[in-house]
Amino acid sequence: MAPRNTSKSFLSLAASLTLLCIATSVSLATVAWINGLPTANLYSENLQVTNYRWGPNCAYIDVALYNNGTQTVLLRSVKVNSQPAAVVYIAGTCQIGRGELVVLRVSTASVQAVTYQIAFQTAKGNRFVYTAVAE
Repeated sequence: MAPRNTSKSFLSLAASLTLLCIATSVSLATVAWINGLPTANLYSENLQVTNYRWGPNCAYIDVALYNNGTQTVLLRSVKVNSQPAAVVYIAGTCQIGRGELVVLRVSTASVQAVTYQIAFQTAKGNRFVYTAVAE
């Protein structure tokens, strides 16, 4: 016949193992939940036109472009009203660092008092569109 303390110790061991299993399950569920939460995109591209000025006879537009994203942006192309436009960098290059401002001259045959959409396409495929009225 087994002593009475043996059954008590077995129940204690079973309770401890059960609590350990529950704690492990809750921990794993918490980790899975945290990994599944939507997070802000920590690596984002964002270009913002801070200023623009039309040239004589609206032959070109000088655009000041600021990168307020979290990573360097490589500018691939510029389009005016969906048409490719020639670009000359007055200040900076096509690789725009985080917090950097570049000035580019976009060649376009524009008509005064007409609204134009200028689209900046990045190497990652992001497109930033700015609307300006020729002055």
